[in-house]
Amino acid sequence: MIFASDLDQTLIYSARSKGETAIEEMVPVELYEGRHISYMTKPAMEKLKQLSRIARFVPVTTRIPEQFNRIFGIREAFSPEYVIVSNGGTILLNGQVDQEWHSFVRDAVKQHCAEHTEIAGLFAKIASSHWVKSNDLCDELFYSIVVERDRLPHELLEELKLQLATLGWSYSLQGRKIYLVPEKVSKGAAIQYVKEKLAASFVYAAGDSLLDESLLLAADYAISPVHGELGRFYNAHPHIQFTETRGALASEELLDAILEHARNDKKKQPNYL
Repeated sequence: MIFASDLDQTLIYSARSKGETAIEEMVPVELYEGRHISYMTKPAMEKLKQLSRIARFVPVTTRIPEQFNRIFGIREAFSPEYVIVSNGGTILLNGQVDQEWHSFVRDAVKQHCAEHTEIAGLFAKIASSHWVKSNDLCDELFYSIVVERDRLPHELLEELKLQLATLGWSYSLQGRKIYLVPEKVSKGAAIQYVKEKLAASFVYAAGDSLLDESLLLAADYAISPVHGELGRFYNAHPHIQFTETRGALASEELLDAILEHARNDKKKQPNYL
């Protein structure tokens, strides 16, 4: 059994995204340039520890490996065997890049998706310092672009989205970031690979953004914080359930829901005592 979960705004929260929970009531989990920048609620941390005793915890994130490694509260407290980073483009096995998956993904991107330089050229035609703050190529695979959201040229971006689709790339706007990602790079494909490697029969998954949708669809049980991109995009979903609470409290609710489901399922097994 696997619990595969997105991190940012699903399990961990910044001071800005945490909602009503007081920062003093939270546990710091990420250190960057000498200061704590991400937190979990104390109940969520305890519930995640409980869940990790009955399911293999697989963190899943769009962060590149270096950015994931800053999250000491996950890396050190849980020592996950598998970590999916770079939106599924890279898998870490005991902290090292899984070379089998690394080669498979990059070969698939090369065969079926346009070169990232071509995508950069298309974006450069519409980009302007008026609304683009930074533009980074992550893990030599996808672009993470920080923007001024209220200044976005929506018509030009819609045209870009259509162009990207013909080139095997996708577009996602999350908060202050635009992600341009090859379609062969996905969290869903990565969790299928990990599921096979661990010979797992059941996957629980949680995530808040459209980039998490493939992960949730690949799971047997899927839940999403209502405050996220998925919650705003769907009024309801046949496979994904949504929390009622928002902000950091949503992490507690989704972990409770998974724990309850896992325990009830275990009671149904013939050898349960």
